[in-house]
Amino acid sequence: MPILILILVSALSQLMVSSPPYSLSLRPSVGHIHKRVTDHLNVIYYVADTFSQEYTGSSLKTVERNVEDDYIANLRNNCWKEKQQKEGLLYRARYFGDTDMYHKAQRMSTPSCNRLSETMKSLENFW
Repeated sequence: MPILILILVSALSQLMVSSPPYSLSLRPSVGHIHKRVTDHLNVIYYVADTFSQEYTGSSLKTVERNVEDDYIANLRNNCWKEKQQKEGLLYRARYFGDTDMYHKAQRMSTPSCNRLSETMKSLENFW
């Protein structure tokens, strides 16, 4: 009996959770196969077949704002990870006195941070 209740609650919770109307993946994914680009930041995202019928006017603007917000949040998260990785390598290089590792860490790029900076500049120019 408790297992049946657990299965029922799990099934009901799955029904209540709706999937987002877009995907920020780098390529089309299951259910999100049509490529779109946001108006302001030119963020690429993918949507389902029925997206154009379901989202128009203000609801489309809301979705695009959410896409751009998620994109910026992902950039911030990835930038933080890249900085942590770089700082960790710098710390290890200093700890072990490894100058080659230190120089490698200094040259290490942070592409998400660069994109975040460019995106924030675009937002400043937009507003």
